[in-house]
Amino acid sequence: MKPRYQAILAGTLLGLMLLPPAHAEEHQPEHPIPGQADAQKDITISDISFHLPTTQGQERRQPQLYFTLTNTGHTTHLLTDVTTPACSKLIGYHTDQENTPGTYHLFQHLALPETTTLVFANAGYHMLCVGPVAQELAQHRVQVTFQFLGGSSKSVAVPVTPASP
Repeated sequence: MKPRYQAILAGTLLGLMLLPPAHAEEHQPEHPIPGQADAQKDITISDISFHLPTTQGQERRQPQLYFTLTNTGHTTHLLTDVTTPACSKLIGYHTDQENTPGTYHLFQHLALPETTTLVFANAGYHMLCVGPVAQELAQHRVQVTFQFLGGSSKSVAVPVTPASP
């Protein structure tokens, strides 16, 4: 290699060594997502209940969460998660259709259109409790938190409906 190129290469490497090390940082957006900061103010949660399963033969079914969501606002909101201490995880489920990973994650990216009501009942889409926590489900009510795009959330004390004999 020619001495002139060696000098350029050495100068470049020396310059790179003087730069501070690169590292990743998390940045919060300077401005919240338009219309999403207070999604919980537009969302009404009603007809909500946790149903404990009956044991039929050797089959043990999972507790199920039913509810109705109403968006009274004039902005579409996005539900990003539903959690409760009564379950290690809540997943989406449909009673009469094939359930896929897309179904399981339905409630992690569910659009709630403006001025619309969505019903999640036992005869359609609703949520299953995976990893039920018996001591929580033994209570008369359990806390369920709905989280929305933009960081807002809404918690509801949900009645637990015992299994019928």
